[in-house]
Amino acid sequence: MSSGVPPNVSGKGEPSGLARRSLGALKWNYLGTGIKVLSQLVIGIALARLLGPEPFGLIAIAWLILGLGSLIADSGLSVALIQKPHITPRDIRYVFSLQMLAGMLLTLLAMALAPVIAAFFGRPDATIILRWMSLLFVMQAFGQTASALLRRDLDHKRVQLIQVATYLVAYLLLGLPLAYYGHGVWALVIAQLTQTALYALATYLSVRHSLKPTLRADQSGLFRFGSKVLGSNLTSWGISNFDSAIIGRMLGVTELGLYNRSMNLLSAPMNAIVSTLQGVLLPLYSRLQHRPEAARDTYLATLCLMSAVLAPAFSAVAVMPETTVLAVYGAAWHSAFVLIAPLALAMPVNAALALGGPMMQGLGHAGLEAASQGIGFVVLVVAVIVAASFSLQAVAWVVLAVYCLRAWLVMRLAAGLVSITASAILRALAGPVVLALLAALSSWLLDAWLAPLFAPGVRFVLVITLSALLILAALLIGGHRLLCAEARSLLSQVRPHLPPRLGGMLAHWSRA
Repeated sequence: MSSGVPPNVSGKGEPSGLARRSLGALKWNYLGTGIKVLSQLVIGIALARLLGPEPFGLIAIAWLILGLGSLIADSGLSVALIQKPHITPRDIRYVFSLQMLAGMLLTLLAMALAPVIAAFFGRPDATIILRWMSLLFVMQAFGQTASALLRRDLDHKRVQLIQVATYLVAYLLLGLPLAYYGHGVWALVIAQLTQTALYALATYLSVRHSLKPTLRADQSGLFRFGSKVLGSNLTSWGISNFDSAIIGRMLGVTELGLYNRSMNLLSAPMNAIVSTLQGVLLPLYSRLQHRPEAARDTYLATLCLMSAVLAPAFSAVAVMPETTVLAVYGAAWHSAFVLIAPLALAMPVNAALALGGPMMQGLGHAGLEAASQGIGFVVLVVAVIVAASFSLQAVAWVVLAVYCLRAWLVMRLAAGLVSITASAILRALAGPVVLALLAALSSWLLDAWLAPLFAPGVRFVLVITLSALLILAALLIGGHRLLCAEARSLLSQVRPHLPPRLGGMLAHWSRA
């Protein structure tokens, strides 16, 4: 929970004011994210059991287009607002005006192209879904500027409260009842439209920036910086979504639903942890632009600590795919068994590569990763098309391979910015890899032992709980050897600001 605070930011024994604000922001980010992920997990499982794979395949078609359009509508301007040391009211009006203009144009374009997109996937019935979902462009655009301003001020408490509240209202009060009463895919459409509208309105009311349009900014570099972020984000979107597009086109909507739900089940907790950390790291790195040593220590510490959490967890899931699917989605989703292992192993790899983005953007090198992302995208295009001609399982393993390639490329670029050696990265990852192997072995043995005794749901909970306790014991005994020096330094700094019991545990882990 402490991995967003850079070691020795102030050069003193205690964290600086910036470090304390970052720690506070990270606490609220993870508290809100934990509640949100738990809510999404429970509600998502209920929806999957009520609706089956096909409605999720239809909604996945819409999200392919919406994800791309949202990046274009934002144009990297939200990151530019966060990254720039000084902004004026006119800059805010400029960003809001461009985002709203792009959102409206994209809504009209998506409505016009909806029949073509639906025909591409062989599902003309998706046309009306695409047209309704295209309204999200305008809704998202309205709240993007306000959300960026809240994150710039590290007001993550407010952001998380809004996210959790709007999700629960939309999905608990609307989505689930509509699904229960047989409204199918429209339960998902109505819930998503409601959540996005409520979130945009709530974030704006929290900031109340001017709505007066302008196409001139006081800082000429906003759009230029944003365009660099956009280029990298578009390539990243292609890598993250091209597999779904090919599956929907070549294998069908039901297979797309299986893949989409399997990916979402695994990526939701990973994305929650990573995006929360990114939201704190970006403004933090932007304030460390002239302090490369602090930036280097922050990168290594967060890489080590995040990997120590995610690698064991997803390794445990990877070795018991059948138990995972039966416990979560039920027997109707049995075709997803073969997807869990490769996609679970891809999650900690994806998380590790995602740490490079905030550092590059925060240090003013937003376009640096575009080339490596481009290489990853080209490889993915060829590999996924070939894999899809064999099976859905082959696509999942190809995605894992491409994630590994991307992680290697992005880490090289990030390391070059602040002079991180390959040996330093290996030291940061060595302990988490040991923990991952321990978790995988223990989970595999426990799952096999408990299979004749318990139903999948009970067995899954028992295996995950016992494996987690084993990993915790390993950290208690050898945490000072399993965590890199930068991570231990970070833990020693944040320990005084944590509850005594947790602080005492970290004191043992962080000793040299």
